[in-house]
Amino acid sequence: MSVLVASLLSLLSALVVATATHLLSTRRKQRDELIDMRLKAYADFITAASRLMSARRLGQKVDQLDDLAVLNDAKTRICLCAPPDVVHALVHFWGEGGTLEQEGEVLAFTNLVHLIRRSLGGEMLGFTGTDLSSTLFRLEPSTFSFRADNKVSSWEELAAEAQRVENAA
Repeated sequence: MSVLVASLLSLLSALVVATATHLLSTRRKQRDELIDMRLKAYADFITAASRLMSARRLGQKVDQLDDLAVLNDAKTRICLCAPPDVVHALVHFWGEGGTLEQEGEVLAFTNLVHLIRRSLGGEMLGFTGTDLSSTLFRLEPSTFSFRADNKVSSWEELAAEAQRVENAA
C-alpha cells in the first residue's frame, strides 16, 4: 500500500507543479506582452506629439494627417493598456488642448511623462517639473542652432539638414 500511496503522491505532485508552472508562465507572458504594448504605445504617442509640437513651433499651421493618425492610434492603445493614473493624465492633457502651445498643456504633458516613466518601473526624477519641461520643449540646445544660417521649412529639409550635420561629425 505504501508504494501505491507514494506513487500517487508523486503523480499528484507532478501534476500540481506542472499546472502551477503553466499558470505562472502564462501570466508572465501576458504581463510581458502588456508591457511591450504599453511601451510601444507610449513611444508612438510621444513621437507623434513631439513631431506635431515641433512642426507648430517651426510655423506649420496644418497638421500632417499621418502624424495625427499615429497620435490617435497611440492614445487609443494607451487607454487600453496603461494604468489608470496614466490614462487620467492623458485625458487631462488632451482636455487642456493637447497642442503643447499653452502653459497648462506643457504642465499636463510633463505630468504625463512622469507617470509614464513610473508605469514603466522608473523612479521619480529628482528635479523639478520646470527642468523637465525645459528639456522636453526646448527645440534646440541653448548653445547651438543649425537653423541659424538656414531656415528649415519642412520635415524633409529638417531630416536632410540633420543628415548633413551627422555626416560632418
